Amino acid sequence: MHPQEHVIHALPDLLSAATIEQVKQHCQQLVSNIGLDFFLIGIESMNSGVPSSRVETNYPAAWMERYARLEWIGSDPVVHHCRQSSVPLIWHRGRFEDEFSQHLFEEASAYGVSAGVATSLRGVGRSQPMMMSVACDARADARTEQWLQTLTPTVHLLCSYAYEAICRIEDAGQAAEVGLTQRERECLRWAAAGKTSWETSRILRCSESTVNFHIRNIINKLQVSNRRQAVARALAQGLISA
Repeated sequence: MHPQEHVIHALPDLLSAATIEQVKQHCQQLVSNIGLDFFLIGIESMNSGVPSSRVETNYPAAWMERYARLEWIGSDPVVHHCRQSSVPLIWHRGRFEDEFSQHLFEEASAYGVSAGVATSLRGVGRSQPMMMSVACDARADARTEQWLQTLTPTVHLLCSYAYEAICRIEDAGQAAEVGLTQRERECLRWAAAGKTSWETSRILRCSESTVNFHIRNIINKLQVSNRRQAVARALAQGLISA
């Protein structure tokens, strides 16, 4: 069976996922089966009346921290496209000519995130838009572009199934088992100890904006309004210890 056919046949298994972490595990296996290395799911929602976004990904942590620290999301041409259109986008350095995009993709390539496909959608009757980007460390040339074109329908299907799986879990209130990264747990433990973002950044030897990025992601994952509530819920669920 062709790898893409195998992925298409396996997609319904996503809908049986009981937790967000299981959705991530399925996505990682499926993108690997079609020759890709990474996936990123971004979900925008209203958290207590405030617009917020949540990221679930296996992108390199060092790249995600740098991206967050430099606040590139507002200028990222891939994110901009996905917010404006549901048409899938093949992305790599050669697709964008402006200086910022060239710099962004050059930086991403240094972390193995060189080329990929991004797509987005909004489910019927739901207000949460979602984007998915899949990526690999491949040279940006005509051969890569053609290969990514063949993968695009499968990636869009994967996005649809992942979106439905996540919505089912959240609608059923079954998102108690939250998957936190190691760095998110570290930030949360220091928050529980009463440390500010600045103090935590000194301890973990990273920037304050990086700590704030992780705290925001934790708040969104735990579906709470602030860091105190995040600490309380994490302790209650055993995600960190007192």
